[in-house]
Amino acid sequence: MRLPALKGTAPPPIIGGSATAAPEPKPPLPLPLCFLLSHLEEEAVVRLDGTRVGVSEVQGLELDEPKLGAFAGFLNALDFPVQLLVRQHPPDLGRMREALREDEPEGLPERTKAAADSLHGLLEDLERREGILDRRFYAVSELEHAEELQSLLVRAGLSVHPLKGRVLRRLLLAAALGGTPAERDEAAGVEVEVNRRDLRLGDHLARALHLGRWPRSLAPGFLQGLMTAGAPMDLSLHLGAIPAEQAARTLEWQKVRFESAQSLSMSRGRTLSSEAEIALEDVTRLRDEVQRGRERLFHASLSVTLHAPDEATLDDLTQRATAHFAATLGKLDALAFRQREGLLSTLPLALNAAAAWRTLDTSSIARLYPFSPPDLDTRSGTLAGIDLRACAPVVYDPFDGTHLNANTAVLARSGSGKSFSTKLGVLRGITRGVVAYVIDPEGEYASMARAAGGRVLSPGVEGQGLNPFIIERRDAEELLQRIGSLRRLIEVMVGESLGAERRAALDHVLAAYYAEPREGAGFGAFYRFLQESDEDLSKLLRPFATGSLRHLLSDEGDDLLAKEALVTVFDLHLLEPELRPAATMVCTETVWAAAARDPRPRLLVVDEVWSIMQHPEGAAFMVSMAKRARKHRLGLQFITQDVQDLLSEDSSRTITGHSGRALLQNAAFKLLLQQDAAAISTVGDAFDLPPDLQRWLLSCQRGDGLLLARGNRFPIRIEATPEEHALVEFAPGQQR
Repeated sequence: MRLPALKGTAPPPIIGGSATAAPEPKPPLPLPLCFLLSHLEEEAVVRLDGTRVGVSEVQGLELDEPKLGAFAGFLNALDFPVQLLVRQHPPDLGRMREALREDEPEGLPERTKAAADSLHGLLEDLERREGILDRRFYAVSELEHAEELQSLLVRAGLSVHPLKGRVLRRLLLAAALGGTPAERDEAAGVEVEVNRRDLRLGDHLARALHLGRWPRSLAPGFLQGLMTAGAPMDLSLHLGAIPAEQAARTLEWQKVRFESAQSLSMSRGRTLSSEAEIALEDVTRLRDEVQRGRERLFHASLSVTLHAPDEATLDDLTQRATAHFAATLGKLDALAFRQREGLLSTLPLALNAAAAWRTLDTSSIARLYPFSPPDLDTRSGTLAGIDLRACAPVVYDPFDGTHLNANTAVLARSGSGKSFSTKLGVLRGITRGVVAYVIDPEGEYASMARAAGGRVLSPGVEGQGLNPFIIERRDAEELLQRIGSLRRLIEVMVGESLGAERRAALDHVLAAYYAEPREGAGFGAFYRFLQESDEDLSKLLRPFATGSLRHLLSDEGDDLLAKEALVTVFDLHLLEPELRPAATMVCTETVWAAAARDPRPRLLVVDEVWSIMQHPEGAAFMVSMAKRARKHRLGLQFITQDVQDLLSEDSSRTITGHSGRALLQNAAFKLLLQQDAAAISTVGDAFDLPPDLQRWLLSCQRGDGLLLARGNRFPIRIEATPEEHALVEFAPGQQR
């Protein structure tokens, strides 16, 4: 693989003096030679000295004590030099914008199309916005140790992906020249100017720094504060393990030296200084830990390269980075006249060109933990928000198959923005072809659905009934599951729990009814069959056949599959509260029937899910739906402000918090917006939140929240464009 050439600049001509011709300028130094590169292979970077280097990308993780312990175990198992590299650079969302345009359905309404276009504008703004960065983690070693390094990282709980070919080439060029990994014109020259205190790489400046004086003590996640400052940088930590025998001998010699100094001071009537006493205690403790195999010693070196468009910005970033280390009595060296060596130390070459080392123990290095904070940016799907801690876009696709399921739980107090965030997610989903269904108990989603080109159905109103009793799939598993769902639906419709005898009779009738294919197998036909089979059961369902609720279920029914819209809202605000659980189950079962007939990305939103979870049959139905939804590419999103009720136990009504917890456990994504003080302890216990996050959830502003996904926590801010805001915002009293 070729690399761009380094563009040289001729020296200025001599002004005045003799007419002696100026000497011919030397040819520009090839860029690979400038950065000590020989060439690139498919799986390795080859340095000038012939060393072949392998590079792997590492997925970040949330920082906690167990992960620190696992990382310390990884360090104790290292027997070869390793470079841990962190790169922060502006995001490149171009491919994501292209994918969104490709997925955009044809014939979107004017306002929906304008909202989709405004999202592209927001993504372009994020690429230029100061402080919004991509963060990528890498592990680098000589190629002969690459597989062993990957194995050790996996054992430490980290996800590792070796880089090859074009991806490796883009990373190397971006690390050398700064910026985002992208395709570059190999024939174009690049001007590199090395100055006393900085480097000019093309059209921007860079400054290499080295940690000359380390802090005496390191807090867990020490580097995290520097990386979340929103500065483009490359941070490299070089590690070389010291053999245990050599480390033990060195520590024993230091211990003897300190003890000799202590004895000499005492013989002269002096006391040992407090610094010397602390050093003696540290050396003694560390020697014992090394001899027991709990600690190891490492040669460590930390280098940072900052990137900025101009000198003023670079000076500001340098001051912020220096202040971060100075707060713990550390000191960054400016590497005067050694900027090239500093830059080389932050390239993925497993080369410490700065050649300055400090001896550290395992625990100190583990507290650095460079693979945090993590990000949630898969560049597929759509924008969910901005990560407030990592200063990065939150982008994911719940239907891409990389997640446990596409289910989302939204838990928040009233007025915290849960409906707004849900409607925004629905809107961004339909602009890329995800069909949405919303069960809306208060009529909040109707105006958005109509403006977005969707439809609003009012179950219970004549002509808008639904028909969940049609079962077209005849495989045994689907038939068994659907019969169980319909039995629970009928129990909720009745409004009371059927006894064991009646439940068995109902199950028998359903099985007999669906044993033979029937034309128009809707509720009316089932009711007539039930009258012939079990008159007592049929009397309980009479209101839905001939009474005031006869329009809720219809033999004609609305065929959601044949007339599927971008978004369908089931508006239940006309129904009495006690009837809404039954209507919710009717709507949900109808959507499930459509999903079973034609699996494709669909989103089903159930607002105020607690209204249905109050009934044991409804709770069982929702848990079953959450478990089965992924089989038909259906994403279930449920919303509630009754967090305590969802997770509490009520033995008097045979409702247990296990159903609510089971529902949450089957949601791959949990969005916690602002919480009430009365419920924060319940939320904290349920999601194992530390006290600082609990306090933040009590005081965060509207639209901010905590997204739980992939075992990590992401504090995010939900950001909408003016066009999206106008489309999804709902004000009390607004016409439905």
